[in-house]
Amino acid sequence: MNTKLQTEEIDFENLSSDELIEYISFKEEFPEEAEKAFTVFCYRFQADTIRTAEIYSNRYNYSEVEALDVANCAFARVWKYPKFTIDKAKTKNIDKAIKVWLHAIIYNELMKFGVKETCAEADENDLDIIENIDELVTFTVGDEIEKKRDLKLRLEILEKAMLGLSEKQKIIYLTYKAYENNGKNLPRIVSQKLKERLNIVQSSIRVYKKEAIEHVTNYLRILNGN
Repeated sequence: MNTKLQTEEIDFENLSSDELIEYISFKEEFPEEAEKAFTVFCYRFQADTIRTAEIYSNRYNYSEVEALDVANCAFARVWKYPKFTIDKAKTKNIDKAIKVWLHAIIYNELMKFGVKETCAEADENDLDIIENIDELVTFTVGDEIEKKRDLKLRLEILEKAMLGLSEKQKIIYLTYKAYENNGKNLPRIVSQKLKERLNIVQSSIRVYKKEAIEHVTNYLRILNGN
């Protein structure tokens, strides 16, 4: 595909499926075109993806609703990592090869869905810092609306407790809390992103984190009358 997009309208419906994936892979440079390509791609492979997710899910006693969640997780994975190549396929038929590629993604998402009941966790290179409560909620429970609403309600006090924090303190506090809530240490790559995003050194991160924790803790103590 010529990555220098032409000014005329692109007929995504008539592009081959591997060309659609290539457009998706340029989502940073050409977000509008990538979204259009992704929409066509999902529509083209929707029926096979859902059917495959249902077959795999049935083997592990998951419902059709859960199978649909897994199918959506698979498409979300394609959007994040559009790395298909026909060279690795056993067939030269592009659509058949992509279906095989998708089937492997569906199976992997099903296995991880069984553990977390949400889409598979992103690779470390895709992890980012957390800047607000909404991002913390999504990071913790995924995109399920009911779970997000419940957690957001439980975090209302925390949101109020952070009102006195500086922007740097808030971002550092939320980022660490996101990973701690999931039982993990902060990945090194995320720590590096914090330093670059906030233009600070590692020792400053520790200071800001300590100050933020003390501020939130004091707020909660006062609220509870301690």
